[in-house]
Amino acid sequence: MDKIMDKLLTTGISLAGGFAATKAFEFAWKQATGEETPKSSEDEDISLQKALIFAVSSAAVSAGVQVLSQRGAKASMRKIKGAAKDPSEV
Repeated sequence: MDKIMDKLLTTGISLAGGFAATKAFEFAWKQATGEETPKSSEDEDISLQKALIFAVSSAAVSAGVQVLSQRGAKASMRKIKGAAKDPSEV
């Protein structure tokens, strides 16, 4: 049961974190470049330099969100497990 709860919590935190990070990244990109984020890798209107900067920076944000969401889920599970224990059983 703990593994299922852990996976559900990790998935929920990852989805929420990913959504928030995507919106924040799109906002930051728009502020920095004055343009919308590239929607397709075949978009020829964007320069190769901007496409590479976008790819590297969005990958870094994605990896960061993944690490933080996994750690957050594990910390949350520890708190849940700690709160569920009966103090008289210790």
